[in-house]
Order: sequence, then structure tokens, then C-alpha cells
Amino acid sequence: MTDARQPGFDEAIDYLVKRTRPDPCHEVLEEDDLGDASDEPGLVPRKPHPDEILDALAILRLSRAVEDTRSEGQPLSPSRGLLTTIVARTWEDRKRLAKVIPELSSAQSAVTILSEEPPDRNRNVSDFVKKVEGMLELGRRTIAILSTPEILSPALALLETARVIVPPINGRMLTPMLEYLYPGADIQVPLTDIQIGGLPPLAFGPAFVASDAEEAVAHLRRLGMRPIATMTGPTLDDVHGQPEAVGALRQVVRDLEAWRAGKIRWAEVTKSFLLHGPPGTGKTLLAHALAGAAGIGFVKTSYSDCQRAGHQGDMLRELNAAADRAITGAPAAFFVDEIDSFYARGMSHNGYVIGVVNGLLTLIDRLSATEGVVLIAATNDPKRVDPAVIRSGRFDRHIRVSAPDRAGIRAMLEAALR
Repeated sequence: MTDARQPGFDEAIDYLVKRTRPDPCHEVLEEDDLGDASDEPGLVPRKPHPDEILDALAILRLSRAVEDTRSEGQPLSPSRGLLTTIVARTWEDRKRLAKVIPELSSAQSAVTILSEEPPDRNRNVSDFVKKVEGMLELGRRTIAILSTPEILSPALALLETARVIVPPINGRMLTPMLEYLYPGADIQVPLTDIQIGGLPPLAFGPAFVASDAEEAVAHLRRLGMRPIATMTGPTLDDVHGQPEAVGALRQVVRDLEAWRAGKIRWAEVTKSFLLHGPPGTGKTLLAHALAGAAGIGFVKTSYSDCQRAGHQGDMLRELNAAADRAITGAPAAFFVDEIDSFYARGMSHNGYVIGVVNGLLTLIDRLSATEGVVLIAATNDPKRVDPAVIRSGRFDRHIRVSAPDRAGIRAMLEAALR
């Protein structure tokens, strides 16, 4: 059996017990909704609904994040006139967290909770920011649930006393919840944390209402067998005249094969590259070819792609949505084209530019911590990229992609004539 004694587990179970406790004033429950047999019809706790279990998992996720925040010496509940931010990328997560936060013992009853609306309901993120500022002007203890901290105004950033980043569901949360639902079963979740985190929470619903633990695990196994879209098209064999770049990327392919076979740890994989050189030298082709050679997913984005989404908040949401697609489809290559378009913060005092670059830094750090995602960026001029973006630790290797020499051109022509 899994050790369920982790932050928030008792509160999550208490939440379920309160919602499934029978009410003598209500009508008798149908047989399918009953738990164990009882001599008093109508007074038997019903089985939790999937939505209620997802609420309980939200409590577990938030409690885990709060525990991490406290370990850094930051209080969760803000003082009067101050702010705690909770970062949750999807609207469903933000809505669910706003619902369960009052259930946490660490949340004070006097706290005002505000949740950022989805883009289709609130295209203007500044409206949400103004609501938060209004609460703080009234001296309220305020918790703001938002998609990315980069939407905060400079004034709010000064009043932020704690930031809680809510993690996705993982095996350590899912396993004890299933063992609670199926008492006596020793659950072995047949999914990795990457697979679990990449699934929409609703996908777990059938496992929560299965007839027994065996059926629940069978459903999870089916989720793990879902097909992952992989890159088709050019491979590294199709790239000529770039021996240094091709050699480095072939090593990544070998590393990925060894990692998939369990022979090396992800930390041993060279997993981030900055390709730099003049326009038209094949940087984008190299990124595509890596994914094709490795048989992994491929997600491409750029400054212009993200900017089409709208203002800063929408742009950062689009950038993070692209990263989420790579994480969900891992193993995958995440390619940021023309990364120099994000500019360097030192080249502008514009708050928009600074906020966008800070959002990019947060994104790169998130991808660096994700197993199975290879990060590739391309630029014509690395001097135009913010130094913090391309420093060692964010990009393992910088590869110069030059125009091919005579031998390279000849190889390209021969390949074209085959």
C-alpha cells in the first residue's frame, strides 16, 4: 500500500466525506450510488462523483505547492493589503482551485479570492488586474489565481508576498486517491508522471467510478497506450553541409534512444540547443530533422506566432499553450524560431518587453525541468537575445550554422538529383 500521509491528503479525504455523507432528509439513493450495505436505506455514504474526486485532487495539488512555498519561508495567507498569487495555467484548474481553497486549513476566512477568467470571457487581462488592485486598495487579504505571474502590474508585483505554482496531477497524488476509492487494493498506476500530467483531469473519470480496482487500472493502461503524434518528414540524413550541427543532433538521437531504453537518466541527455547563423542556412530544417530522426513529436512557435493572440497576457498564454503541447506529447522537440525577436531587456525599458522576456525565461525553466522535451531555438544574431535566455543551464550547446562550403553544396545537389 502507498503511504498516503502527504500534505493535504487528510483534507482531501475530509472534503470527500463531507460531500458523500448521507442526509436523512433526502430521498433514498439508487442502488448504483451506494457504498457498502447498510441496515438504514438512505443513510449509506454514496460513491464520490468524478468531479468531487477532481476537487479532492486539486486540494492535494495545492497543498503540495503550499508546502513547497512554506519550505522557502514564505507565508501562504497574506497580511492585510498584501497579495498571494496562485499560478494555474488552465481555466478549469483556476475555477476548481477557487472552489476548494476555502476547504484548506491554511486559508483564512477573511481572504478575498479572485480568479482570472479564460480569454473568451475576459480578453482584457487588465480588468482582472484592476479587480485585484481594487481589493488591495481596500486593505483586503487577497489571493489571486492566474495563468501566469507575468500579467501582474508593477504595483502588484511589489505587494506579492508569496507565489504558489500548482503542479499537475502525478502518481503520488493519484495512487493514494485510488486506494481510498478501492479499499484493500494495492494500486500500481501504469503511467509515468509525464503521461499523467499531460492528460486532461476529466480523462481519469472512468477510473474513479469503475466497479473495482482492476477495472480502474485497466482504464489507466488504455490511457497510457494512446497514440502520440510523431514528426514525419526530413531526418538528419536529409541535411547536408552542416557536419557540426548534424553530428551534435545525432548524439541527441542516440541519447534519446538510450533514455527510452532506461540505460541513462534524463539528466545525462544533452537536451537544449541554440542554433545561430545567417538567414537561409537551414536552422529550421535542422530542428525538423532532429524530430524526424528521433521519431518524436515536434512543436514550433515564434514571437510572431504568439503575438497574433493579442496583448501581453494573451501572448504569454499562447506561448505556454505551445509548451503544454510539447509536454503533453513528450518525448518531443520544442522549437522557438527567431528567438531574437523577443529582444533583450537591456535594449528596452518598455514594461511590455520586460514582461514578455520574463515569461520566456519562466517557460524555458519549466521545459528544462520536464523529462522528454528537447528545447531548440534559432536566431540570426545571438547578440540580440537577452543574455539570461541563452546562458549555460538554459541552453546546453550553442551551434553555429554557416552557409555550406563547396563540398556541402555538392552533397546537397547530389541528394537532390537522386
